Amino acid sequence: MFTWVISESNVALIQLNLLTSNNSFMHKYYLIFVLTFFFPVLGKAQDCISYFRYSKDEISQVKLCPEAMMADIKQLHEHILETHPNPSLYCGVDAFVAGYKRALASCESEKTMIEFIQIVTAYLAVMKDSHTNLNPRDYLYLGPKDRAVLPFFVVRINGHFYLQSIYKNEIPIGSEILQVDSYPIDSLFAVSKRLSFTEGNADIARDEIAEKMIGATFNLLHRANLTDLASFKIVNVNGDTVVVKAHYVKSSQYLKGGSIKLDGPIHYIIDKDNRCVLTIESFDNISLKKFKKQIDACFNEIKRKNVQDLYIDLRDNLGGMLRAQEYVLSYLNQNGKSLQMNYLYKRSHFDRFASLPFYQEWQFMNRAERVYPNGLISQEYDFYKSPLGTTRTILYDYTPKNNLNYCYTGKCTLITNGSSMSASVLFAGWFKSNRRGEIIGSQCMGGIGGTFGNSAPYFLDHSNIHLMVSTLKFTPKVLSRIELNPIDPDHVISINLQQLIKQQDPVLEYLNIRKDSKKKVK
Repeated sequence: MFTWVISESNVALIQLNLLTSNNSFMHKYYLIFVLTFFFPVLGKAQDCISYFRYSKDEISQVKLCPEAMMADIKQLHEHILETHPNPSLYCGVDAFVAGYKRALASCESEKTMIEFIQIVTAYLAVMKDSHTNLNPRDYLYLGPKDRAVLPFFVVRINGHFYLQSIYKNEIPIGSEILQVDSYPIDSLFAVSKRLSFTEGNADIARDEIAEKMIGATFNLLHRANLTDLASFKIVNVNGDTVVVKAHYVKSSQYLKGGSIKLDGPIHYIIDKDNRCVLTIESFDNISLKKFKKQIDACFNEIKRKNVQDLYIDLRDNLGGMLRAQEYVLSYLNQNGKSLQMNYLYKRSHFDRFASLPFYQEWQFMNRAERVYPNGLISQEYDFYKSPLGTTRTILYDYTPKNNLNYCYTGKCTLITNGSSMSASVLFAGWFKSNRRGEIIGSQCMGGIGGTFGNSAPYFLDHSNIHLMVSTLKFTPKVLSRIELNPIDPDHVISINLQQLIKQQDPVLEYLNIRKDSKKKVK
């Protein structure tokens, strides 16, 4: 392919020749030259767009203009500086600024929307803040409703990728995937990693998240119609390398019920050996009152049956209310120590006080003014009245209590994975720091140094990218320095191929606990 570049001086020369030439042949020649080469170049300059429309534009095909992308990167950078409590805390100022400059340099030529999203995620990844990110799966929801997708999930075992599930079960579970259409599986994983995030140095957790995103990554890169068939190059369970086909489904039909549940139930298992597995799918329940009631029901049963072996399963718990996870800790806090957590705030139009509904804001101001200058609320009130851009650290120090006035003193084990995030990381940090028991499973998304949080939604003007930016940093008071190391489990438990094929839970298999007695708490 040849690219023609025509400067202004070339155009002037062409026009001069058209005006001065007496030779009709030469006149026609130059006219044909202009029409053939110059105007297609003009047309091509209009191929890129300045504003992306999700309902009409295809994320993998339509290109954004350089000036639009640069404007969005500058807008994002300014917004982070205005709202984030400390964007260079984990990476340093030099690395943060260098990441910004790399992002700008990457926008010097036209890029598809999915390419620009990777530029944005590369910039955000420098901060190592899992709460300042974008969710690529959102763009499958936001895209054209007639867009077809192929829902499938894979898991990595010993460096190979195996099918975990697929729409209509058209390919056997446990088949090794080598390629999907024109995309080698390794290349899909590489893009998924670029689209993923991490908290601190939790790189193993990031890779686990990237594995789960491979199916979504394929659908973002590949525009398909409902009548299309996807080709999977696999190694089947017999060891044969074959190509099999899989059907697509309308994205609106599949994604209608495919959203992540943040108000998941709490349930528990007490087996014949009086061992209990308490599964908490989220700390972001419908209400704190209901959450406490569910936790009370479980620990009431633990107390009644005198359970001496408790497993708390926080796998795939994306976080939620800090007061919820602290309420669970109240049942495990053997020495009755207070929870001391430093909150680093930055005053902005997006902080937790700015986002209070009018009535709650009025209540907050009334309560603070009645007790001022005493109490924790007075410190919050001082911050609330401070100018935009003000940063302040406030210590929250209290001992959580539970409704049963009960503390479980038996053996306790925590189960985590790469999708244990946010409040789950704070829970795991307390658990490890207080040596409450062993941690098993896989690395969670963060370390004992706390986590960022209280993310506020934000949109970029030209690309219309939907993202979240942290407005708070939670750090345990006991830490005297920045801690980036992740919380690694005492025993790593990974799924094997046989467990994958049989759809078995590797942790419950390791513990030799059956699901038969699983009880959902209402």
